[in-house]
Amino acid sequence: MREFLEKLSKLLNIENLEKINDEELKSLILENIEKKFKLEKSLYDLFEETSCNTEFSIRVTALINLLITRIYEEKDKNLNSFIKFSLEEFARLLPIENISYMEKHAKWNYLLLKAASGKIKFEDFKVRKFPIENSIAGQVYRSGNYIYVPNTHLDNRFNKKLSNLPIKSLLSVPLKNRDRIIGVLNFSHAFEEAFNEISIYLLVSLANLFSSILALFNFYREKTSFNSKLVKEVERQTLEIQRMNLKLYKTSITDALTGLYNRRFFFQRLEEEFSRFLRYGSGFCLVLFDLDRLKYINDKYGHLEGDRCIRLLAKCLRNRSRKEDVVARIGGDEFACILVGSTVEGAIIFSERIREDLGKNYKKDTLTVSAGVGCLTKGEYFKFYKNYKEFFKYVDKALLKAKKTKDQVKVVEID
Repeated sequence: MREFLEKLSKLLNIENLEKINDEELKSLILENIEKKFKLEKSLYDLFEETSCNTEFSIRVTALINLLITRIYEEKDKNLNSFIKFSLEEFARLLPIENISYMEKHAKWNYLLLKAASGKIKFEDFKVRKFPIENSIAGQVYRSGNYIYVPNTHLDNRFNKKLSNLPIKSLLSVPLKNRDRIIGVLNFSHAFEEAFNEISIYLLVSLANLFSSILALFNFYREKTSFNSKLVKEVERQTLEIQRMNLKLYKTSITDALTGLYNRRFFFQRLEEEFSRFLRYGSGFCLVLFDLDRLKYINDKYGHLEGDRCIRLLAKCLRNRSRKEDVVARIGGDEFACILVGSTVEGAIIFSERIREDLGKNYKKDTLTVSAGVGCLTKGEYFKFYKNYKEFFKYVDKALLKAKKTKDQVKVVEID
């Protein structure tokens, strides 16, 4: 039993096992598993939240508007109080344990800690001066590029003499005003490998937004009145913030591998089109695609080749679809298309062309795709569906029939 507990403890990075008895070790293991579960759930919730723009984008936009309004109303006496307020608001918005801000000393070659929010507060830092030559934040300040350390205990770049705090994951991001670096924003967590690729991209995007807000604060405070130069700069900074906000929104609805819409956005649009059909009679077709031999290609050539096949199908769909259509990746090798205003015949022709395009453009091996087609129309092809989920289920059944024989297009049968 002890040997089993010690193996679990090593997986959870629990140290000093010889000083802990079996019962204490059991409790410690359960506590660590619960913490890890909470961490994974919070980051999963973050990914889910950002994959659908509605709530998260509203919250981000509301926070940006709050900070801009705070600048114009001059509620903060200095930049430090504004940064402290901003970090506290970001800590509430994101499932990140700790956020800190540093900026370079006016004369000496080190960074000064200016503010910290989250579980670790400013007063918890025993060291508040970080040498640029010998710290992660200093390297970020010098290079102008973010650095992610998934495990500070295993990374030699992390100077353990500078910190005795419970930090195992660290993402350090430069804050820039045009080409000049004005500071460094650090996101950290008590668990290793706390941030995945999507989380990192999101936090870097938010840091870029914050850079523009700080630049706006500095510029606004430097001027005592709204002269023409101030108005132009405020407009430029506001446009920059809007551009970054739009970029963040696009990221939240986009599939990272293919650049198409993601699953959450697709079902949101499917619900909208279904409601539009019920209210106005605006017909559309739903086509589901699934690659037939992806597992075979993954096994034979590797997953990188499998990803290339997925991107190739995405390219074929993008090239054949119209501007008003919605094309999305909704699963590993499953894609969905909403063809607005299309007929059954048009949807079948579209599907056949995708099959032909895929076969012509993939030369390494045989690659085929199956498709299921369903249409909402008031004509001869009419079929009643209770809601958009039932409609999707019928089209998915047609896709499964096509998959049985492979390289086929099947249409939802009308009773």
